This record gives sequence, structure tokens and C-alpha cells, in this order.
Amino acid sequence: MSAPVIVAGAGIAGLSTAIALARRGIPVVVLERSAALAEVGAGLQLSPNAVHALAALGLAETVAAAAVRPPAVRSVAAASGRTIAEIPLEGAPARYGAPYLVLPRPRLLAVLAAAAAADPMIELRLGRTVEKVEAAADAVVVATADGPLHGRALIGADGVNSFVRQAVLCGGGAVPTGRTAYRATADAAAARGEARAETFLWLSPRAHLVHYPIGGRINLVAVVEEAPEANTVVDWDAAAAAEAVRRHFGGFAEPAAGLLAAATEWRRWPLMAARPPAWTRGRVGLVGDAAHAMLPFLAQGAAMAIEDAVVLAARLAGAPTIAAGLAATERERRPRVERVVAEAARSGRIYHLAGPIAAARDAAMRLAGGGRLLARLDWLYGWRPPA
Repeated sequence: MSAPVIVAGAGIAGLSTAIALARRGIPVVVLERSAALAEVGAGLQLSPNAVHALAALGLAETVAAAAVRPPAVRSVAAASGRTIAEIPLEGAPARYGAPYLVLPRPRLLAVLAAAAAADPMIELRLGRTVEKVEAAADAVVVATADGPLHGRALIGADGVNSFVRQAVLCGGGAVPTGRTAYRATADAAAARGEARAETFLWLSPRAHLVHYPIGGRINLVAVVEEAPEANTVVDWDAAAAAEAVRRHFGGFAEPAAGLLAAATEWRRWPLMAARPPAWTRGRVGLVGDAAHAMLPFLAQGAAMAIEDAVVLAARLAGAPTIAAGLAATERERRPRVERVVAEAARSGRIYHLAGPIAAARDAAMRLAGGGRLLARLDWLYGWRPPA
């Protein structure tokens, strides 16, 4: 077998990349620093573009079988509980050719891990850290505790604090965004009315709450604005006191108030960004958060990582050289991802408006209606993977 592509990281980005490459007949070795596969966060939203990317991996039906299809995204005024607008999602398959799904993050990771384990083109090495990278014109050598590993390319899928990015691409460390997410789940019995089935977005000055059903539970993500210096130390799975959440969200109406009270085991997640000037250098490239960690306000972090994977595999398979394939991937992906990054940041600012400007936002959303609000996302949800 020829030299493999080495993938650093076995999260959603890394496993998707490995599977996409293997589907194109390219052998892969995945190095994961953890001794066991694990995914931070309870819930995950997969918009139709992400489902199309999963279909390119042959996994859309398996993922859909473990997911919930919310009929709508409902925007709500936090203080009053009044619905501002409702974006219909039941017509997503007809409009975009794929559904809108929500599911537990570990379920998606389990599907990807099973697919990788079943593919003879993929070797997964757990408990292995990339210690050093030597990239030459004709090969990449990765130093690990087991000794040197030679590959035709190295793909950094190792997250917002990517070692590959900092060691090879000189992209620097993660940057605090001034936002913090608090994550938890609540028993579905605590949900009332439409909250049992729909995705809810509660809008409030300097804070917002998202919740949706996943596997008998309700996933909650409560986002607040904090000084950037509060997030300089990144712990992706730190316990958080319920009192800290109530301090920011105590004035929310029902059913949010009941769900917040019923939520257990809050975790604090500082939201960081990564903006490397380049995603590729020779035989080394980045995918997912390593290349473009973004605010989660369009629910596109996982989607962009899976899209990256299928595009990268297609371009590497069809390129005359590895460097050309990686460069082509960046040229194709960067404009779309940069638009997603900008729109996610813009959404966050809109969510947190206060006073008369917030009232004007609510009026504009009501006037537009759910159909027009959905149409504004056609550019995002309508994406299709390359052949």
C-alpha cells in the first residue's frame, strides 16, 4: 500500500476526512491524542447541507435514523415568551433535497467511528499525539511516541487549538470571542407545548438560549457575553454552577424557565475563534475548527467540517499533486466558510440586541415571516458535494 494521508484528530472533522479519503481509495492513518473517542457537547444540529455531505460518505440514512426532525425553528422574546417568527423545516427535503436533523453529538461520532473501523483503508491509532512535523516536498514525517510516521500528506483536524496549525501553518493560537456557552440537558418531561418537538431560539439583551429535543432529553445551549479575558484559559468540559446560569437567564418566560430549572450538570464552554491566514502549506492542510473555528450561531461548525472533508477528498483524488489538491480545496472552501463565519457573527449580534433596536428586529422578523427567513438561508442549506 502506498504512503497514507495522516489525519491528526479523530473528532467529527477527522473521522469525516478519513472516511471521505478512504471512499476515494486513499489510505489513511488517524492519530488521536485521547485514549478513547469522545465528543464535547450534548446536542448537534445538522442542516440539509450537512446531511448532503454525510450522504457523500454513505452515512446520511444511518445518522437520520438516530436523529429527530424538528418541524420548525421558533424565535421567541425571552421576557414575554411571545413568538417572534417561526421558520418551517418540514419542507426542507422538498426544498433542499435533505432534512434538517438534531441528534446527540456522541451518536454522530459513533456512526463515524463505526464506519472508520469497518473500512480497511483506515487505521485509527488512539492515545497517539503528534509531537513534531517535518514537511518536505515529497513527503511528511510525523513524530509520535511510536516513532516516525511517513505520509503523503498531513491533515490537521485537531480542533481550535490545533497543534498542526501552530507548528506548520503558523496560524497562532485560539482567540477569545467574548462569548461563553453553558450546556446542559433536561428531561423531555420538563418541556411544554411545542418545546417538546421544535427548536427554540430565545432572544434577550446580551444573551440567548437555544433548545431542541434529542433522544428523550432536551438539549440546552445558553450563550452570554463575557469579557474576552474571562476565556483566555480554555477548558472544553468544565463544570458550571447552575447559579451562574440563572444569573444570566433568570428573567426568561416559560417554557424556557422550566427547562432551565430542570437542567442538570451544566458545563461551561468558552467560545473561541481560529483565523489562520492560510489553511495549507505544501503537503499539510487544515479542516474543521483547526482552519476556521467559528461562533455557533448558524449551527454550522460540524456542517463545515464534514463539507471540508468531502471536498478535500474529491480534490486530492483529482489533483496532479498533493499540494495542488490541498490548494484547490482551500480556494473552493474559503469563500463559503468565510461567509458562514461572518453570518454567524452577525447573527450573534442580532440575537443580543436591546431596547428599541431589538423591537425593530422583532418587527422586521414578523413582517418577513418564516418562509422568507428560510429563503435567506438557501445559499447555505442548498449546498451540494462535488461528484
